[in-house]
Amino acid sequence: MNKINQVWGKYELKKDDAWRFSGGLVAVSIKRITNGWMVSQELLSPKSGSLAFERLSAFKPNGSETIYQTGRSEILHLLPSLPVKPVVLRNNKTIRIMSKQSVKLYLAIPINVQLLYGQPDQEHVITEMALESLSNTWFGETDGGEAAFSVGQRVAMNPDDLKLTNFEAICPVKITNTSNHLLELERLIIRVENMALYLKNDQLIASKVNIEFKGPEQISNLAFSTDNKIHGENPVLVAKSRNSGTKSILGKSFHFIKHFTQ
Repeated sequence: MNKINQVWGKYELKKDDAWRFSGGLVAVSIKRITNGWMVSQELLSPKSGSLAFERLSAFKPNGSETIYQTGRSEILHLLPSLPVKPVVLRNNKTIRIMSKQSVKLYLAIPINVQLLYGQPDQEHVITEMALESLSNTWFGETDGGEAAFSVGQRVAMNPDDLKLTNFEAICPVKITNTSNHLLELERLIIRVENMALYLKNDQLIASKVNIEFKGPEQISNLAFSTDNKIHGENPVLVAKSRNSGTKSILGKSFHFIKHFTQ
C-alpha cells in the first residue's frame, strides 16, 4: 500500500512553484501566482493505483485552468475528505440485532482529495475531487428521502477482510438496539459529513459512529468519537469533519427494514 502519510499534509509554495497530485481517476496541477493559485484538472485513463504529490518543473496549461484569488498566504494543504453526501450501505448479509444487543461493522468508503489554502478548514477549500466514481442513490421514501452515494456491499465484521485500496478509508460503525423490537438490517445510511479522518499505520480511519436504534418509528441517536482500540492511544487527526465540532446528532439511519417483531 502506498505510504499515504507522505502525501497528506502542509506545503509552502513560493511564486511560480507548481505541483501535481495524482490518484485514482483524477490529477490536479496547481501553481502559485500573485495573491492566488492557478489550478487545472484532468481525468486519468487508466486510473492511477497510487497517490502522488510531486513538484513540476513547469506548469503546463491545458485550456481548463481556473484562477483562485485567495490573498497572500503561500500555505497549501493537501488533505483527504469523505464524500460530500451521506453514503448508503446495501447489506448483502442477513444481520439481525436482537433487543438490547449490538453489532460492530466496518465499511470501506472512497475518499476525496481537497486542496486548501492558509488554514485547513472548509472555508479555505480551493478545489475538491473524488478519486473513485460513486453511484448516486436515494435513501428513504420518494417524497421524504434524501440524496446519497452508494457504497454497495463494502462491509465486513473485521476490518482486515475489507482489502482496502489506497482510495478508501475504514469507517467503524456500532449499532445498538435499545428497543423492544428485532432489528433486521437491510439499508443503512452513514452521515460522513460529521466524521473526521485519522491516520493509523498508514491507513485512513474515519470517526467511529455509534447508532442507537430506538424503534421503527423513532429517530436514531448518532454519536461520533474515536476509539483507542481502533484509532490508537493518541489518534492522529488528518482532516476535520465537514460539520466540525458536531459530536452527536439525531437522524434517520435505517430504511427497508424487512420486519419488526415484539
